[in-house]
Amino acid sequence: MSNHVQLKKLQPEGFTDQGEGKRVNHDAPMVATDFGSAAIDGDPITIGEALEAVITSVGDKPVNQSDADAIGAAEIRATGEKNIRPEGIGATAQSAATLNSHVTRLKDMTKLSDVLTDATGKLPIDKAVTKEDAEAVYAAEVQSPRPGGVAKSMSTAATLNQQN
Repeated sequence: MSNHVQLKKLQPEGFTDQGEGKRVNHDAPMVATDFGSAAIDGDPITIGEALEAVITSVGDKPVNQSDADAIGAAEIRATGEKNIRPEGIGATAQSAATLNSHVTRLKDMTKLSDVLTDATGKLPIDKAVTKEDAEAVYAAEVQSPRPGGVAKSMSTAATLNQQN
């Protein structure tokens, strides 16, 4: 493991536009984003990190509608926007779910790992997962007929964040 740790600012209210679609709050706390150390070192787990954690448990699962709904809800919670962004991770998940619903061979389907790899880098804003974030993602995921593992990852992250 490298001694170089990439840092990313958490984005509470009051962030500013900094070009390239990224918004930054210069007073926000910094968290490491290039490895999963947050639960160990006490830094809060971000929504992007929680989405990336999905890969370890169900990353080879094809994206379905419940996954797309949950990922879209997570993106909305991270960005604070009212809808998913057309070029965002939620839109990518929705496209994958739509495509997968028309594909018959499993090997041709888009997997969760295809969508969620580098989720922290794909979100223009990231923030620590809260209980409310986890609940919103869960509500989005269970409204679909086949819920997946996105809500579970968010719930685990929120629980760990509350303990730290």
